[in-house]
Amino acid sequence: MTSNIVESLNTVTKDARELPIFDLLEYTRTLLERWTNEKLLKAKGTFTFLGSKFNKELENRTLSQKFRVSASADHIHTVIDGVKRYIVCLESKKYSCGQFQLDELPCAHALAALRHRNETYENYFSLYYTKESLQRTYEIPINFLPDESK
Repeated sequence: MTSNIVESLNTVTKDARELPIFDLLEYTRTLLERWTNEKLLKAKGTFTFLGSKFNKELENRTLSQKFRVSASADHIHTVIDGVKRYIVCLESKKYSCGQFQLDELPCAHALAALRHRNETYENYFSLYYTKESLQRTYEIPINFLPDESK
């Protein structure tokens, strides 16, 4: 997971690596500035609670509609996926499949339990995935380099 940005930068700066150091830094700075601006515009153009990438991921978990759900307590549900059983505790946000503990996004099993309770998903995502959080992330400016002579 941590090497993706390095690989992306290596790919797009391949030709720029031959430049003098100041020009290489300026090339990289403008590249990051462009990427940040694109992400900011995308976040501002999102009209959903979550950022568009995470909203799309939520839509991809529609298989949760096929699960059978039974409530054993107010916040504890058993979700049956074929022959497998998963325990979903909405109160503590712990799911036996381990998905939420890993990335703080509700798994398909949790979405099935939420649908069973007629409850919305907004309280079950990390705040880092919200549109507002993404906007704040990309509002940080990329500072200009001083004049080359300095």
